[in-house]
Amino acid sequence: MKFNSALAKLVKLTSKYSKGFYVYSLLRSIVLATKAFVGVYGLSLIIQGLASGSYDEAFMYICFVIVAEMIIKFFEVILLAKVNYGRSDILYKTKGNITRKAMDIEFENLENPDFLQTVNKSIFAIDNFGSLNRFLDGIIEMVGNFIILVSLITIIVLFNPIILAIIGFTILVQLLFNKKSIQMQNEIVKELGPLNRRLAYFTQVVQDPRYQKDFRLYKNTGDLIYGKMNEFLAKTNGFLVKFQTTNGKYQMYRVIVNYFQITAIYLLVGYMSVTQNLGIASYVLLTASAIRVATAINEFARSIFTIRESIQRLKPTLEILGKEDSQTIYQSGDICEPFKSLRFDNVRFTYPGTEKEILKGVSFEINKDEKVSIVGLNGAGKTTIVKLISRLYEPTEGTIYWNNKPINSYDYHSYIDEMSAVFQDFKLFALTISENVDLMQANKEEIKSCLYAVGLEDKIKSLPNEEDSYLSKEYSEEGIDLSGGEKQKIAIARAMYKDSSLAILDEPTSALDPLSEAEIYENFSDLTKDKTTIYISHRMSSSTFCDKIIVIDEGKVSHIDTHHNLMKNKESLYYQLFNSQSNYYMESVGNNKLNALS
Repeated sequence: MKFNSALAKLVKLTSKYSKGFYVYSLLRSIVLATKAFVGVYGLSLIIQGLASGSYDEAFMYICFVIVAEMIIKFFEVILLAKVNYGRSDILYKTKGNITRKAMDIEFENLENPDFLQTVNKSIFAIDNFGSLNRFLDGIIEMVGNFIILVSLITIIVLFNPIILAIIGFTILVQLLFNKKSIQMQNEIVKELGPLNRRLAYFTQVVQDPRYQKDFRLYKNTGDLIYGKMNEFLAKTNGFLVKFQTTNGKYQMYRVIVNYFQITAIYLLVGYMSVTQNLGIASYVLLTASAIRVATAINEFARSIFTIRESIQRLKPTLEILGKEDSQTIYQSGDICEPFKSLRFDNVRFTYPGTEKEILKGVSFEINKDEKVSIVGLNGAGKTTIVKLISRLYEPTEGTIYWNNKPINSYDYHSYIDEMSAVFQDFKLFALTISENVDLMQANKEEIKSCLYAVGLEDKIKSLPNEEDSYLSKEYSEEGIDLSGGEKQKIAIARAMYKDSSLAILDEPTSALDPLSEAEIYENFSDLTKDKTTIYISHRMSSSTFCDKIIVIDEGKVSHIDTHHNLMKNKESLYYQLFNSQSNYYMESVGNNKLNALS
């Protein structure tokens, strides 16, 4: 992305987040330029009055400068508050929109390491390098110093343009230093990006309470993870020290050039004062104007490089915010009607950025009110089927039909309204049990009914706040911690509560013991009510009460039949999977019953 294009996009973006920021910044720059002019010109008038013996005139100028400075300060403070408010608004909305964009883009980006790296670079640039703040400061300084130059440079040109030549030469030297500095800093930042992502991961793991049990039980694991965090922290700090050292070195060079510039100006103006008999007032006016112009030019040039440097680091932010919103999420189309049938027609799928084909010509049909189990070994493609039905991805080839119409012909939100799901990696929130079922809590009685139906009645009644108990102490001191199985039951209750016509349960009982699992399955007819249900599971017990079983083997459908018929083929994958687990379940259930009796 070219500099001018990136600059225009950033200005457009930030002005959208705070419409008054640039207006107030411009007004403040005019006020500061007026302050500089009053300071320089007013001082020369005061000295002129004192030098000529016109003390009344000098006193009048002093009063004028004081009153002018007070008025200017009043507007400066008000405008600064407005500018800072606008800046806060821009920072808040930029970070908020980065987060929002992650929710609005195509799902495949969220499983793409390159995109996640871009997000990490963006947040790191804003939080650690303050790049967005530096960009805004650069814009303000550039405009302010340009106005100061316009107001004071005429004075210098009228006296002696050689002063401008001195200023121009030193600015050129500083520009070269700035360019070299930015090149070296960008190289350091480029190396820092991947390192910082690893540091962020290990820092999060060390601080996450969910890992603490393992760290205490397996002390070496905790020490190794903590050691990894410290290792990447040390490397990150090393890069940051290198960055600051490089920056400091070139700042020192700029200071030396700046002092050379000031010395040369003082000598030239002093020489002119002696040879041309300028007088003390003119000397003060000329030197003060020259120094202020030189400072303004220096800061103007520095602000340009600050802007360039910030834009370079903010390119990941522009890339993220510039990504198109998901066409899937915002796709309009036909209103989806309740489930009657779902059909996969020769569906093939390969994850973006990979070459391995996951699904290889998958075809099957599910009809209304059926309970269907999809089984297979790890990596067979079962969860991929769920992602395709949920429209998180689109098939590489083939078509998926809902009620004999392609699923992507439906309005996305009306389509999703007809589905509920328990994903393999389901998530609960640090909210109440009831809010985890329905955040709006539209029907408290129905929420309670679903929670009781999945076997949580005794647990909920034992809690002081029952279903209004928080699942974390993060927001309430009375927060509770549930077992993995209990959390999974809440996720199942959430899926059952939703008024949908199709329920997809991906490993819905993986965290449950065999007795709890049997209890859930016994009540599934009541739980699913009038929902057509698809079960994705390694646990073959879900297959026994299903109307149809789809066996996926290496990305293909190997069999579609009932449990009874599939068990007749003793050479089949299904027979082997079921028998290998049935022995384990008999032992587990027997042991649980013995434990209960004892």
